[in-house]
Amino acid sequence: MKKVIHILLNILGTVLIFIVLIGILVNVNSAPKGKGFFGYKGYTVLSNSMQPTFSAGDYVVDKMVAYDEIKKGDVVSYYPDDYTIVTHRVKEVTPQGFIMQGDANNAQDAFTVTKDHYIGKMILVIPQLGRLPELLTRPIVWIVLSVIAVVLLASGIYQRRKQHS
Repeated sequence: MKKVIHILLNILGTVLIFIVLIGILVNVNSAPKGKGFFGYKGYTVLSNSMQPTFSAGDYVVDKMVAYDEIKKGDVVSYYPDDYTIVTHRVKEVTPQGFIMQGDANNAQDAFTVTKDHYIGKMILVIPQLGRLPELLTRPIVWIVLSVIAVVLLASGIYQRRKQHS
């Protein structure tokens, strides 16, 4: 039974490391004008303008779908300036660009999204994942993670010594 638990913990650890590495690669390559990671970009949501679709602290993943393929009702990300990324719903497709509006907003966005400012189409929302970097700045989280690491390390050393005896 202990061997099964050990194998499952190893698999879980490997999967978590893989997920974190993919997340880091997606995030690092998610600059508005960047190429993304295999055609995907990810962003942490900072406002509640799209509730109930997603909320502040959620993490959205965009696929770099061609601008011409976007339809009314799609949720897309765009950058109205060099420092802001907005993810809202397409209310209307016009020859001038996309008319956008947050689901929780009463008015349309002032910015019309052209091909030059379009980033991608939202394909996935991971609730509250965007809060992870904030959590990692808290000392209590580092203390808990350190205790877990020490316990796992001590457990591994104990198991090896027990097997050799």
